[in-house]
Amino acid sequence: MKKTILLLFLALSLMSMNTSTFNKQSNKTVLVAEKFDIKIKNDLDDEVSVINAGSGGSYRLTKNATTTIKMEEGDKLHYYEKGKKGALILTATAAMHGKVQLLSKI
Repeated sequence: MKKTILLLFLALSLMSMNTSTFNKQSNKTVLVAEKFDIKIKNDLDDEVSVINAGSGGSYRLTKNATTTIKMEEGDKLHYYEKGKKGALILTATAAMHGKVQLLSKI
């Protein structure tokens, strides 16, 4: 009889420990960065290479074509010249999502 009571007490205490551990883990919040589609139209005379300093992706912007680049808030887009990051073109914001940015205006 004493063993049964002891086992029951042990089982209840283990169950209460699992519940408290579960409650602590369920209060965690995971932040996920939202990606935006930023469209850039190359209205310049030549092809241009650019690099997204946030994700590291490089893109070739052909003349008179629109290219969509996925970027996160605060990502920086630079010219990509001779394998090196060049001058800053733009910094991504949520307001740019889905809107066409003319390369000559930014």
